[in-house]
Amino acid sequence: MKNSANLTVILTIFLSLILACGGGKPVSSKYQGHWNGSDGSTIYMEGDGGAGFKFGSKSVDGGGAVLDESAKTLTISLMGISNTWKIEEEPNDQGEMKLSGVIYRKQ
Repeated sequence: MKNSANLTVILTIFLSLILACGGGKPVSSKYQGHWNGSDGSTIYMEGDGGAGFKFGSKSVDGGGAVLDESAKTLTISLMGISNTWKIEEEPNDQGEMKLSGVIYRKQ
């Protein structure tokens, strides 16, 4: 019985790590693509759920994005490294959006 409980814990941890290691649920198509920030930062969100960002010395590649429309936030994370932006302006027809005071333009 004890071995069964240990195996369950190990499998749960293993599956959690696999799910945290990349991809995720794709965000709305208007957010998908590669974005350059006016401050030199970059963000990408792909159709398969993969996402990443780079600004300063902080970066994530192959993480997942979570778009919380009710809180108007976007979070990109991978194994404990994450960043959350406040969505001030959603992507428009000109390929621009504003997150946490930074204007992002779609490449």
